[in-house]
Amino acid sequence: MTGLAQARVLVIGCGGLAASATRALVEAGLRALTLVDDDRVDLSNLHRQTLFRTEDLGRSKVEAAAEALRALPRPHAAPVQVETRTTRFLPDNAETLLAGHDLVIDGTDNLASKFLVADAARLARIPAVHGGVVRWTGWALASAASQGPCMRCVFEDLPAGRVETCAGAGVVGPVVGVVSALSAALAVDLLARADVAAGRLYSYDALGRGLRQTRVRARSGCPLCDGQVADLNISRYMTCRPFPSNQESPCP
Repeated sequence: MTGLAQARVLVIGCGGLAASATRALVEAGLRALTLVDDDRVDLSNLHRQTLFRTEDLGRSKVEAAAEALRALPRPHAAPVQVETRTTRFLPDNAETLLAGHDLVIDGTDNLASKFLVADAARLARIPAVHGGVVRWTGWALASAASQGPCMRCVFEDLPAGRVETCAGAGVVGPVVGVVSALSAALAVDLLARADVAAGRLYSYDALGRGLRQTRVRARSGCPLCDGQVADLNISRYMTCRPFPSNQESPCP
């Protein structure tokens, strides 16, 4: 197993989920990470994207986030190594971006991108932590590198047509913080004890049932677990609009 002090983590999306999770991992001693995002910091981001300040408005998210992460205190660890990639995670660059990493944190804001991350990570045999938030609810899931329950075991596939996202429905900042913390905890556990952490699903409802933990099992007929997903053909991610334009509000 790989601990934080030896790990290199790929972070896809520098929104609220990734911002808080990466801060926690870096302060805990993570050795290195690579940030992937093509967006810029906007005023509407600041209530939930805790790495950014008003001085960062208009800056590249990956550059602003990298600067903030490098400045975090690490009294018992060497300075963190942060690389940046100003791009989106897409079928044609997924393999290249994943290469050389020990774990993926999925901070994307739409289902098509999340399924792409899940498929690409499993094909590359890299464990992944997925998370999502809409309004007052959120979830975080740990998936192992090569076998066991994955995101397709839980959510199966993209729904036909448009789905509710935080860009349209809104998102509550503190809920993002809770799910981010859970994602960071799952990442640490996956790196240290993949066989124990894989399949752990946290669901959080701030207005109702609170926090629940579920142990997900591999679903019979899951195309990713059964090896039916053998490539990242873009048509697999096109049943709803997969990659929001730069003009849409990035979240979480």
